[in-house]
Amino acid sequence: MESHNLIKKRNFILLLIFWLLYFVHIVLYHFIAADPHLIVFISGGVLLLVVTAMYYFHFHPAIIMYSFFICYYAYIAYITSIEPAVINYLFLFLGIIVSFIYYSYIAIVTSTLMSIIIVLYFYVSNTLFTSVTFVKLDIVYFILFTLITMIILLYCAHFSKKLIAITTVKMNKTEDELYSAQEYLQSFFTYNRDAISVFSLDGKVIKVNDAFEQIYGWKAEEIVGKAIPFIPAGLKGDAENRLERVKKGEKLVAFETQDKRKDGKIIDVEITVSPIFNRDQQVVALFGISRDLTEEKETEKFLRQTDKLSLAGEMAAGIAHEIRNPLTSLNGFIQLIHEDSSRYHSYTTIMLSELNRINSIVGEFLLLAKPHDTVMKKHAFSTILNDVILLYESECVLKNVVVKTQVEAPHTYICCDANQIKQVLINLLKNALEAMPSGGEIHLNVTQHTKGLTIFIKDTGVGIPSNLLTHIQKPFFTTKPSGTGLGLVVIKNILYQHKGTFEIKSTVGEGTSVTLTIPLWKEGTCQ
Repeated sequence: MESHNLIKKRNFILLLIFWLLYFVHIVLYHFIAADPHLIVFISGGVLLLVVTAMYYFHFHPAIIMYSFFICYYAYIAYITSIEPAVINYLFLFLGIIVSFIYYSYIAIVTSTLMSIIIVLYFYVSNTLFTSVTFVKLDIVYFILFTLITMIILLYCAHFSKKLIAITTVKMNKTEDELYSAQEYLQSFFTYNRDAISVFSLDGKVIKVNDAFEQIYGWKAEEIVGKAIPFIPAGLKGDAENRLERVKKGEKLVAFETQDKRKDGKIIDVEITVSPIFNRDQQVVALFGISRDLTEEKETEKFLRQTDKLSLAGEMAAGIAHEIRNPLTSLNGFIQLIHEDSSRYHSYTTIMLSELNRINSIVGEFLLLAKPHDTVMKKHAFSTILNDVILLYESECVLKNVVVKTQVEAPHTYICCDANQIKQVLINLLKNALEAMPSGGEIHLNVTQHTKGLTIFIKDTGVGIPSNLLTHIQKPFFTTKPSGTGLGLVVIKNILYQHKGTFEIKSTVGEGTSVTLTIPLWKEGTCQ
Protein backbone atom coordinates (compact mmCIF):
# COMPACT_ATOMS: atom_id res chain seq x y z
CA MET A 1 0.00 0.00 0.00
CA GLU A 2 2.85 2.35 0.87
CA SER A 3 4.57 1.55 -2.48
CA HIS A 4 1.35 2.31 -4.37
CA ASN A 5 1.06 5.69 -2.66
CA LEU A 6 4.67 6.49 -3.59
CA ILE A 7 4.06 5.62 -7.25
CA LYS A 8 0.83 7.61 -7.23
CA LYS A 9 2.65 10.72 -5.99
CA ARG A 10 5.34 10.28 -8.68
CA ASN A 11 2.64 9.90 -11.33
CA PHE A 12 1.05 13.16 -10.28
CA ILE A 13 4.40 14.99 -10.39
CA LEU A 14 5.20 13.59 -13.84
CA LEU A 15 1.77 14.62 -15.12
CA LEU A 16 2.41 18.21 -14.11
CA ILE A 17 5.94 18.17 -15.59
CA PHE A 18 4.90 16.62 -18.90
CA TRP A 19 1.97 18.98 -19.34
CA LEU A 20 4.36 21.90 -18.76
CA LEU A 21 6.93 20.45 -21.20
CA TYR A 22 4.15 19.84 -23.70
CA PHE A 23 3.11 23.50 -23.78
CA VAL A 24 6.76 24.64 -23.90
CA HIS A 25 7.34 22.26 -26.81
CA ILE A 26 4.35 23.70 -28.68
CA VAL A 27 5.63 27.25 -28.29
CA LEU A 28 9.21 26.45 -29.28
CA TYR A 29 8.17 24.19 -32.15
CA HIS A 30 5.89 26.90 -33.55
CA PHE A 31 8.63 29.55 -33.62
CA ILE A 32 11.60 27.36 -34.59
CA ALA A 33 10.20 24.84 -37.07
CA ALA A 34 10.04 26.08 -40.68
CA ASP A 35 6.95 23.99 -41.50
CA PRO A 36 5.33 22.86 -38.21
CA HIS A 37 3.10 19.78 -38.32
CA LEU A 38 -0.22 20.22 -36.50
CA ILE A 39 -0.51 16.46 -36.04
CA VAL A 40 2.49 16.54 -33.66
CA PHE A 41 0.63 18.78 -31.21
CA ILE A 42 -2.54 16.77 -31.45
CA SER A 43 -0.85 13.40 -30.93
CA GLY A 44 1.09 14.64 -27.88
CA GLY A 45 -2.04 16.17 -26.33
CA VAL A 46 -4.09 13.01 -26.92
CA LEU A 47 -1.48 10.79 -25.23
CA LEU A 48 -1.28 13.11 -22.22
CA LEU A 49 -5.08 13.23 -21.95
CA VAL A 50 -5.22 9.42 -21.95
CA VAL A 51 -2.75 9.19 -19.03
CA THR A 52 -4.50 12.07 -17.19
CA ALA A 53 -7.86 10.31 -17.55
CA MET A 54 -6.36 7.10 -16.15
CA TYR A 55 -5.07 9.05 -13.14
CA TYR A 56 -8.41 10.83 -12.67
CA PHE A 57 -10.40 7.57 -12.76
CA HIS A 58 -8.02 5.97 -10.22
CA PHE A 59 -6.39 3.30 -12.34
CA HIS A 60 -3.79 1.21 -10.58
CA PRO A 61 -0.66 3.41 -10.05
CA ALA A 62 1.67 0.82 -11.66
CA ILE A 63 -0.53 0.69 -14.80
CA ILE A 64 -0.40 4.48 -15.06
CA MET A 65 3.40 4.40 -14.59
CA TYR A 66 3.95 1.98 -17.50
CA SER A 67 1.39 3.85 -19.57
CA PHE A 68 3.53 6.95 -19.10
CA PHE A 69 6.56 5.27 -20.62
CA ILE A 70 4.61 3.68 -23.46
CA CYS A 71 2.99 7.00 -24.40
CA TYR A 72 6.27 8.88 -24.05
CA TYR A 73 8.25 6.53 -26.27
CA ALA A 74 5.38 6.29 -28.75
CA TYR A 75 5.39 10.11 -29.01
CA ILE A 76 9.22 10.25 -29.43
CA ALA A 77 9.07 7.51 -32.09
CA TYR A 78 6.28 9.32 -33.90
CA ILE A 79 7.98 12.74 -34.07
CA THR A 80 11.26 11.01 -35.04
CA SER A 81 9.55 9.31 -37.98
CA ILE A 82 8.10 12.66 -39.11
CA GLU A 83 11.21 14.81 -38.59
CA PRO A 84 14.41 12.74 -37.98
CA ALA A 85 16.90 14.81 -35.99
CA VAL A 86 19.82 14.26 -33.61
CA ILE A 87 17.89 15.98 -30.80
CA ASN A 88 15.43 13.08 -30.73
CA TYR A 89 18.39 10.84 -30.02
CA LEU A 90 18.81 12.64 -26.66
CA PHE A 91 15.10 12.43 -25.78
CA LEU A 92 15.45 8.64 -25.68
CA PHE A 93 17.80 9.03 -22.69
CA LEU A 94 15.35 11.34 -21.00
CA GLY A 95 12.89 8.44 -20.65
CA ILE A 96 15.52 6.32 -18.90
CA ILE A 97 16.41 9.16 -16.51
CA VAL A 98 12.73 9.86 -15.75
CA SER A 99 12.16 6.21 -14.85
CA PHE A 100 14.68 6.57 -12.03
CA ILE A 101 12.29 8.72 -9.92
CA TYR A 102 10.20 5.58 -9.26
CA TYR A 103 13.20 3.69 -7.81
CA SER A 104 11.85 0.70 -9.77
CA TYR A 105 14.25 -1.78 -11.36
CA ILE A 106 11.59 -2.92 -13.80
CA ALA A 107 10.80 0.65 -14.90
CA ILE A 108 14.49 1.44 -15.54
CA VAL A 109 15.10 -1.79 -17.50
CA THR A 110 11.88 -1.35 -19.47
CA SER A 111 12.80 2.25 -20.44
CA THR A 112 16.29 1.13 -21.49
CA LEU A 113 14.95 -1.71 -23.69
CA MET A 114 12.38 0.57 -25.32
CA SER A 115 15.08 3.15 -26.13
CA ILE A 116 17.30 0.47 -27.71
CA ILE A 117 14.39 -1.07 -29.66
CA ILE A 118 13.36 2.32 -31.11
CA VAL A 119 16.94 3.14 -32.23
CA LEU A 120 17.42 -0.33 -33.81
CA TYR A 121 14.08 -0.08 -35.59
CA PHE A 122 14.89 3.25 -37.23
CA TYR A 123 18.42 2.12 -38.08
CA VAL A 124 17.19 -1.07 -39.77
CA SER A 125 14.46 0.84 -41.64
CA ASN A 126 17.03 3.45 -42.84
CA THR A 127 14.97 6.33 -41.41
CA LEU A 128 17.23 7.18 -38.43
CA PHE A 129 18.52 10.72 -38.47
CA THR A 130 18.63 11.05 -42.24
CA SER A 131 19.83 14.63 -41.94
CA VAL A 132 23.23 13.47 -40.61
CA THR A 133 25.69 10.67 -41.26
CA PHE A 134 24.96 7.80 -38.87
CA VAL A 135 27.07 4.63 -39.00
CA LYS A 136 26.81 1.22 -37.41
CA LEU A 137 29.41 2.06 -34.80
CA ASP A 138 27.22 4.89 -33.55
CA ILE A 139 24.48 2.37 -32.83
CA VAL A 140 26.91 0.24 -30.81
CA TYR A 141 28.02 3.27 -28.81
CA PHE A 142 24.41 4.27 -28.22
CA ILE A 143 23.52 0.81 -26.91
CA LEU A 144 26.61 0.67 -24.70
CA PHE A 145 25.95 4.16 -23.34
CA THR A 146 22.32 3.22 -22.72
CA LEU A 147 23.30 0.05 -20.86
CA ILE A 148 25.89 1.91 -18.75
CA THR A 149 23.25 4.52 -17.91
CA MET A 150 20.85 1.73 -16.93
CA ILE A 151 23.44 0.06 -14.68
CA ILE A 152 24.27 3.34 -12.95
CA LEU A 153 20.61 4.16 -12.43
CA LEU A 154 19.90 0.62 -11.16
CA TYR A 155 22.71 1.00 -8.62
CA CYS A 156 21.45 4.45 -7.61
CA ALA A 157 17.91 3.09 -7.29
CA HIS A 158 19.15 0.21 -5.13
CA PHE A 159 21.18 2.57 -2.93
CA SER A 160 18.29 5.03 -2.70
CA LYS A 161 15.79 2.32 -1.77
CA LYS A 162 18.16 0.99 0.88
CA LEU A 163 18.73 4.50 2.22
CA ILE A 164 14.98 5.16 2.23
CA ALA A 165 14.36 1.86 4.04
CA ILE A 166 16.94 2.71 6.73
CA THR A 167 15.56 6.23 7.04
CA THR A 168 12.01 4.89 7.25
CA VAL A 169 12.96 2.47 10.04
CA LYS A 170 14.66 5.27 11.97
CA MET A 171 11.72 7.61 11.40
CA ASN A 172 9.25 4.97 12.54
CA LYS A 173 11.35 4.30 15.62
CA THR A 174 11.60 8.02 16.32
CA GLU A 175 7.85 8.44 15.81
CA ASP A 176 7.17 5.56 18.21
CA GLU A 177 9.48 7.09 20.80
CA LEU A 178 7.91 10.51 20.32
CA TYR A 179 4.44 9.00 20.58
CA SER A 180 5.37 7.12 23.75
CA ALA A 181 6.92 10.25 25.22
CA GLN A 182 3.89 12.29 24.24
CA GLU A 183 1.51 9.75 25.76
CA TYR A 184 3.60 9.63 28.93
CA LEU A 185 3.61 13.41 29.22
CA GLN A 186 -0.10 13.57 28.42
CA SER A 187 -0.87 10.95 31.07
CA PHE A 188 1.33 12.79 33.57
CA PHE A 189 -0.42 16.07 32.72
CA THR A 190 -3.96 14.70 32.72
CA TYR A 191 -3.98 12.29 35.66
CA ASN A 192 -1.64 14.10 38.05
CA ARG A 193 -3.33 15.01 41.35
CA ASP A 194 -1.31 18.23 41.50
CA ALA A 195 -2.44 21.30 39.57
CA ILE A 196 -0.39 21.68 36.36
CA SER A 197 -0.50 24.82 34.26
CA VAL A 198 1.33 26.32 31.29
CA PHE A 199 1.51 30.11 31.03
CA SER A 200 2.77 32.47 28.34
CA LEU A 201 5.43 35.02 29.24
CA ASP A 202 2.78 37.71 29.68
CA GLY A 203 0.95 35.57 32.27
CA LYS A 204 -1.88 34.22 30.11
CA VAL A 205 -3.02 30.63 30.57
CA ILE A 206 -2.15 28.26 27.73
CA LYS A 207 -3.24 24.94 29.24
CA VAL A 208 -4.32 23.48 32.60
CA ASN A 209 -5.12 19.96 33.79
CA ASP A 210 -8.19 18.63 35.61
CA ALA A 211 -6.51 18.90 39.03
CA PHE A 212 -6.03 22.65 38.44
CA GLU A 213 -9.77 22.98 37.90
CA GLN A 214 -10.49 21.09 41.13
CA ILE A 215 -7.97 22.98 43.29
CA TYR A 216 -8.48 26.51 41.97
CA GLY A 217 -12.12 26.29 40.85
CA TRP A 218 -11.70 27.67 37.31
CA LYS A 219 -12.70 25.59 34.29
CA ALA A 220 -10.20 25.41 31.43
CA GLU A 221 -12.58 27.08 28.97
CA GLU A 222 -12.98 30.00 31.39
CA ILE A 223 -9.29 30.90 31.65
CA VAL A 224 -7.36 29.70 28.56
CA GLY A 225 -5.99 32.78 26.83
CA LYS A 226 -6.58 34.95 29.89
CA ALA A 227 -4.59 36.11 32.91
CA ILE A 228 -6.33 34.85 36.06
CA PRO A 229 -6.14 36.69 39.42
CA PHE A 230 -5.07 33.75 41.59
CA ILE A 231 -2.29 35.64 43.42
CA PRO A 232 -3.42 37.42 46.64
CA ALA A 233 -2.93 41.20 46.62
CA GLY A 234 -0.32 41.14 49.38
CA LEU A 235 1.87 38.60 47.56
CA LYS A 236 1.90 40.10 44.04
CA GLY A 237 5.30 41.74 44.51
CA ASP A 238 7.00 38.46 45.47
CA ALA A 239 5.19 36.63 42.66
CA GLU A 240 6.36 39.15 40.04
CA ASN A 241 9.97 38.82 41.26
CA ARG A 242 9.77 35.04 40.98
CA LEU A 243 8.27 35.36 37.50
CA GLU A 244 11.16 37.52 36.31
CA ARG A 245 13.68 35.01 37.66
CA VAL A 246 11.99 32.14 35.81
CA LYS A 247 11.86 34.19 32.59
CA LYS A 248 15.64 34.42 32.81
CA GLY A 249 15.87 30.63 32.87
CA GLU A 250 15.92 29.90 36.61
CA LYS A 251 13.91 27.00 38.02
CA LEU A 252 12.12 27.43 41.35
CA VAL A 253 11.47 24.15 43.13
CA ALA A 254 8.95 23.38 45.91
CA PHE A 255 8.51 26.76 47.58
CA GLU A 256 5.51 27.40 49.81
CA THR A 257 3.18 30.34 49.26
CA GLN A 258 -0.52 31.17 49.16
CA ASP A 259 -2.87 31.38 46.16
CA LYS A 260 -6.44 32.52 45.74
CA ARG A 261 -9.23 30.30 44.44
CA LYS A 262 -12.03 31.42 42.15
CA ASP A 263 -14.35 31.75 45.17
CA GLY A 264 -11.84 34.06 46.90
CA LYS A 265 -10.64 31.48 49.44
CA ILE A 266 -6.91 31.63 50.24
CA ILE A 267 -5.15 28.26 50.10
CA ASP A 268 -1.65 27.15 51.09
CA VAL A 269 0.25 25.67 48.15
CA GLU A 270 3.67 24.27 47.30
CA ILE A 271 4.72 25.45 43.84
CA THR A 272 7.41 24.46 41.36
CA VAL A 273 7.89 26.80 38.39
CA SER A 274 10.25 26.12 35.50
CA PRO A 275 10.89 27.73 32.10
CA ILE A 276 10.07 26.07 28.77
CA PHE A 277 12.82 26.58 26.14
CA ASN A 278 12.75 26.43 22.35
CA ARG A 279 15.56 25.02 20.18
CA ASP A 280 17.51 28.27 20.52
CA GLN A 281 17.36 27.94 24.32
CA GLN A 282 15.06 30.94 24.58
CA VAL A 283 12.31 30.92 27.23
CA VAL A 284 8.96 30.78 25.42
CA ALA A 285 6.57 29.77 28.22
CA LEU A 286 6.34 28.87 31.91
CA PHE A 287 5.40 25.52 33.43
CA GLY A 288 3.96 25.35 36.95
CA ILE A 289 3.02 22.54 39.35
CA SER A 290 0.94 23.44 42.42
CA ARG A 291 0.26 21.11 45.34
CA ASP A 292 -2.59 21.94 47.67
CA LEU A 293 -1.26 21.95 51.24
CA THR A 294 -4.60 22.68 52.91
CA GLU A 295 -5.11 19.16 54.29
CA GLU A 296 -1.44 18.87 55.21
CA LYS A 297 -1.56 22.17 57.10
CA GLU A 298 -4.75 21.10 58.86
CA THR A 299 -3.09 17.83 59.87
CA GLU A 300 -0.04 19.67 61.20
CA LYS A 301 -2.32 22.03 63.10
CA PHE A 302 -4.25 19.10 64.53
CA LEU A 303 -1.07 17.33 65.59
CA ARG A 304 0.18 20.47 67.33
CA GLN A 305 -3.21 20.79 69.01
CA THR A 306 -3.05 17.14 70.03
CA ASP A 307 0.40 17.63 71.56
CA LYS A 308 -0.88 20.62 73.50
CA LEU A 309 -3.90 18.65 74.67
CA SER A 310 -1.73 15.73 75.71
CA LEU A 311 0.50 18.01 77.77
CA ALA A 312 -2.51 19.87 79.17
CA GLY A 313 -4.16 16.56 79.99
CA GLU A 314 -1.17 15.33 81.94
CA MET A 315 -1.02 18.60 83.87
CA ALA A 316 -4.80 18.60 84.40
CA ALA A 317 -4.77 15.04 85.71
CA GLY A 318 -2.12 15.84 88.31
CA ILE A 319 -3.80 19.07 89.38
CA ALA A 320 -7.30 17.55 89.49
CA HIS A 321 -6.28 14.61 91.66
CA GLU A 322 -4.39 16.85 94.05
CA ILE A 323 -7.32 19.27 94.37
CA ARG A 324 -10.23 16.82 94.48
CA ASN A 325 -9.28 15.17 97.79
CA PRO A 326 -9.09 18.41 99.84
CA LEU A 327 -12.19 19.68 98.00
CA THR A 328 -14.13 16.66 99.24
CA SER A 329 -13.07 17.38 102.85
CA LEU A 330 -13.90 21.09 102.56
CA ASN A 331 -17.26 20.36 101.00
CA GLY A 332 -18.13 17.93 103.84
CA PHE A 333 -17.23 20.32 106.65
CA ILE A 334 -18.98 23.30 105.06
CA GLN A 335 -22.06 21.16 104.49
CA LEU A 336 -22.13 20.29 108.23
CA ILE A 337 -21.78 23.96 109.17
CA HIS A 338 -24.50 24.89 106.69
CA GLU A 339 -26.93 22.32 108.17
CA ASP A 340 -26.12 22.95 111.88
CA SER A 341 -25.87 26.72 112.00
CA SER A 342 -28.24 29.17 110.38
CA ARG A 343 -26.00 32.04 111.43
CA TYR A 344 -23.58 31.46 108.57
CA HIS A 345 -26.11 30.36 105.95
CA SER A 346 -25.35 33.24 103.60
CA TYR A 347 -21.62 32.49 103.73
CA THR A 348 -21.86 28.74 103.52
CA THR A 349 -24.27 28.97 100.58
CA ILE A 350 -21.73 30.99 98.58
CA MET A 351 -18.92 28.69 99.67
CA LEU A 352 -20.83 25.55 98.62
CA SER A 353 -21.68 27.16 95.26
CA GLU A 354 -18.04 28.04 94.59
CA LEU A 355 -16.89 24.60 95.70
CA ASN A 356 -19.34 23.04 93.22
CA ARG A 357 -17.95 25.27 90.49
CA ILE A 358 -14.41 24.26 91.36
CA ASN A 359 -15.49 20.62 91.35
CA SER A 360 -17.04 21.13 87.90
CA ILE A 361 -13.76 22.60 86.62
CA VAL A 362 -11.86 19.66 88.09
CA GLY A 363 -14.30 17.32 86.32
CA GLU A 364 -13.56 19.01 82.97
CA PHE A 365 -9.85 18.70 83.70
CA LEU A 366 -10.24 14.98 84.25
CA LEU A 367 -12.38 14.61 81.11
CA LEU A 368 -9.63 16.34 79.14
CA ALA A 369 -6.93 14.23 80.75
CA LYS A 370 -8.67 10.90 80.41
CA PRO A 371 -11.89 10.83 78.38
CA HIS A 372 -14.48 8.22 79.20
CA ASP A 373 -14.40 5.03 77.21
CA THR A 374 -16.41 5.51 74.03
CA VAL A 375 -19.26 3.01 73.64
CA MET A 376 -20.33 3.17 69.98
CA LYS A 377 -23.91 2.03 69.34
CA LYS A 378 -26.67 2.64 66.85
CA HIS A 379 -28.81 5.58 67.97
CA ALA A 380 -31.59 7.66 66.43
CA PHE A 381 -30.22 11.20 66.32
CA SER A 382 -33.69 12.71 66.79
CA THR A 383 -33.95 11.00 70.21
CA ILE A 384 -30.60 12.43 71.35
CA LEU A 385 -31.57 15.89 70.11
CA ASN A 386 -34.99 15.83 71.79
CA ASP A 387 -33.44 14.85 75.14
CA VAL A 388 -31.04 17.81 74.99
CA ILE A 389 -33.74 20.31 73.93
CA LEU A 390 -36.02 19.07 76.73
CA LEU A 391 -33.16 19.53 79.21
CA TYR A 392 -32.78 23.22 78.27
CA GLU A 393 -36.46 23.96 77.68
CA SER A 394 -37.09 25.62 81.06
CA GLU A 395 -33.85 27.61 80.98
CA CYS A 396 -34.70 28.93 77.51
CA VAL A 397 -38.08 30.13 78.77
CA LEU A 398 -36.47 31.87 81.74
CA LYS A 399 -33.92 33.66 79.51
CA ASN A 400 -36.50 34.54 76.82
CA VAL A 401 -34.76 32.40 74.18
CA VAL A 402 -36.73 30.65 71.40
CA VAL A 403 -35.31 27.46 69.92
CA LYS A 404 -36.39 26.94 66.30
CA THR A 405 -35.74 23.39 65.22
CA GLN A 406 -35.89 22.04 61.66
CA VAL A 407 -35.08 18.36 61.21
CA GLU A 408 -35.10 17.18 57.58
CA ALA A 409 -33.97 13.67 58.51
CA PRO A 410 -36.13 12.59 61.51
CA HIS A 411 -35.40 8.85 61.15
CA THR A 412 -31.67 9.03 60.72
CA TYR A 413 -29.38 6.71 62.65
CA ILE A 414 -25.79 7.39 63.62
CA CYS A 415 -23.10 5.22 65.17
CA CYS A 416 -22.07 7.07 68.33
CA ASP A 417 -21.70 7.25 72.08
CA ALA A 418 -25.03 8.90 72.94
CA ASN A 419 -23.73 10.52 76.15
CA GLN A 420 -20.79 12.11 74.38
CA ILE A 421 -22.95 13.48 71.52
CA LYS A 422 -25.33 14.86 74.15
CA GLN A 423 -22.33 16.49 75.82
CA VAL A 424 -21.44 18.17 72.51
CA LEU A 425 -24.97 19.51 71.99
CA ILE A 426 -25.27 20.60 75.66
CA ASN A 427 -22.01 22.57 75.48
CA LEU A 428 -23.07 24.29 72.23
CA LEU A 429 -26.56 25.19 73.51
CA LYS A 430 -25.03 26.42 76.76
CA ASN A 431 -22.65 28.68 74.82
CA ALA A 432 -25.55 29.97 72.70
CA LEU A 433 -27.63 30.82 75.78
CA GLU A 434 -24.72 32.60 77.43
CA ALA A 435 -24.21 34.68 74.28
CA MET A 436 -27.82 36.03 74.52
CA PRO A 437 -28.29 37.49 78.05
CA SER A 438 -31.22 39.60 76.82
CA GLY A 439 -32.92 36.79 74.93
CA GLY A 440 -32.98 35.85 71.24
CA GLU A 441 -33.30 32.88 68.93
CA ILE A 442 -31.42 29.64 68.42
CA HIS A 443 -31.82 28.05 64.99
CA LEU A 444 -31.09 24.35 64.93
CA ASN A 445 -31.21 22.62 61.52
CA VAL A 446 -30.46 18.96 60.86
CA THR A 447 -29.91 17.72 57.27
CA GLN A 448 -28.78 14.42 55.80
CA HIS A 449 -26.39 14.06 52.85
CA THR A 450 -24.34 11.30 51.28
CA LYS A 451 -21.37 11.72 53.61
CA GLY A 452 -23.32 11.95 56.86
CA LEU A 453 -25.47 14.12 59.08
CA THR A 454 -25.02 17.90 59.28
CA ILE A 455 -26.12 19.80 62.43
CA PHE A 456 -26.24 23.59 62.05
CA ILE A 457 -26.68 25.69 65.24
CA LYS A 458 -26.92 29.48 65.03
CA ASP A 459 -27.67 32.05 67.72
CA THR A 460 -28.53 35.74 67.52
CA GLY A 461 -26.13 36.72 70.26
CA VAL A 462 -23.35 39.28 70.54
CA GLY A 463 -20.94 37.34 68.30
CA ILE A 464 -17.20 36.79 68.60
CA PRO A 465 -14.60 39.25 67.23
CA SER A 466 -12.58 37.88 64.31
CA ASN A 467 -9.29 38.35 66.17
CA LEU A 468 -10.52 36.00 68.93
CA LEU A 469 -12.19 33.43 66.66
CA THR A 470 -8.92 31.62 65.92
CA HIS A 471 -8.04 31.40 69.62
CA ILE A 472 -11.26 30.17 71.21
CA GLN A 473 -10.52 26.57 70.21
CA LYS A 474 -7.21 26.58 72.07
CA PRO A 475 -7.06 24.93 75.51
CA PHE A 476 -7.69 27.26 78.49
CA PHE A 477 -8.51 30.27 76.30
CA THR A 478 -11.82 31.82 77.32
CA THR A 479 -13.62 35.18 77.20
CA LYS A 480 -16.00 34.25 80.04
CA PRO A 481 -15.23 35.31 83.64
CA SER A 482 -16.10 31.86 84.95
CA GLY A 483 -15.05 29.79 81.91
CA THR A 484 -12.32 27.15 81.77
CA GLY A 485 -11.51 27.35 78.06
CA LEU A 486 -12.03 23.61 77.66
CA GLY A 487 -15.59 23.37 76.30
CA LEU A 488 -14.77 23.57 72.58
CA VAL A 489 -11.65 21.46 73.08
CA VAL A 490 -13.79 18.67 74.56
CA ILE A 491 -16.27 19.03 71.67
CA LYS A 492 -13.50 18.67 69.06
CA ASN A 493 -12.05 15.65 70.84
CA ILE A 494 -15.44 13.92 70.94
CA LEU A 495 -16.11 14.65 67.26
CA TYR A 496 -12.63 13.42 66.34
CA GLN A 497 -13.39 10.10 68.04
CA HIS A 498 -16.63 9.94 66.03
CA LYS A 499 -14.84 10.83 62.75
CA GLY A 500 -16.87 14.02 62.53
CA THR A 501 -15.99 17.65 61.80
CA PHE A 502 -16.46 20.96 63.53
CA GLU A 503 -16.60 24.48 62.05
CA ILE A 504 -17.42 27.78 63.75
CA LYS A 505 -18.20 31.19 62.23
CA SER A 506 -19.17 34.41 63.94
CA THR A 507 -20.03 38.03 63.19
CA VAL A 508 -20.07 40.67 65.90
CA GLY A 509 -23.61 41.93 66.46
CA GLU A 510 -25.20 39.14 64.40
CA GLY A 511 -24.33 35.96 66.25
CA THR A 512 -22.36 32.74 66.01
CA SER A 513 -22.98 29.63 63.92
CA VAL A 514 -21.55 26.15 64.38
CA THR A 515 -21.63 23.34 61.80
CA LEU A 516 -21.09 19.73 62.86
CA THR A 517 -20.94 16.63 60.66
CA ILE A 518 -21.31 13.06 61.95
CA PRO A 519 -21.08 9.93 59.76
CA LEU A 520 -24.27 7.92 59.27
CA TRP A 521 -24.77 4.47 60.71
CA LYS A 522 -23.90 1.61 58.37
CA GLU A 523 -24.47 -2.08 58.70
CA GLY A 524 -21.58 -3.66 60.59
CA THR A 525 -20.05 -0.38 61.87
CA CYS A 526 -21.34 -0.72 65.42
CA GLN A 527 -23.88 -2.52 67.60
